[in-house]
Amino acid sequence: MDYKQASDMELLLCCKKDDIRAYNELVDRYAPRLYKIGLRYLRDGFIVEELAMDLLFNIWERRNDIQIDYSFSAYLFKAFRNMIVRQLSKNIPLTGPIEAVTEQELPFSTRTADDNLICEQTELLYHKNLARLSPQRRIVFELSREENLSYKAIAERTGLSLNTVENYMAAALESLRKNFSKYTIHFWITMLLVL
Repeated sequence: MDYKQASDMELLLCCKKDDIRAYNELVDRYAPRLYKIGLRYLRDGFIVEELAMDLLFNIWERRNDIQIDYSFSAYLFKAFRNMIVRQLSKNIPLTGPIEAVTEQELPFSTRTADDNLICEQTELLYHKNLARLSPQRRIVFELSREENLSYKAIAERTGLSLNTVENYMAAALESLRKNFSKYTIHFWITMLLVL
């Protein structure tokens, strides 16, 4: 078998037969892409690499039980996105009832604006920047992120090629990322939750 030319699903089927070479091909194929995506949200390359390797190793460990009804890459990227959201949420301070906080624990000098206001402003900015996208890119982005359609399903619904859908998504994400690069972690968590 030519592992380099095999499809993801063919490699996954080989993995189910304990073919380590097929698994290594999947790792070679996806680890760099996962790493690159992860660095967009997490600035620590070590954590990103660890998350990517954990996910890929989990695929190997669950190779006999894993059921993928759509594309392997869509499954993998969605799982990785969820891992990134969990990682980002670890950096959000825990909250509790205000009555439980003593006066000495309140850092008034370091307080930021109310989180609800930040989220509302972030959502307004998100929709404003979404409206700036070209109509086709906006449709592709909304089908992917709001209707949770795979790229293949979007291509079928819109009549676009799979490659065009991928390019539109990359351009839409890059545009949104560029417009929000100066904002806080609240934006990234909001974005990841709607993605």
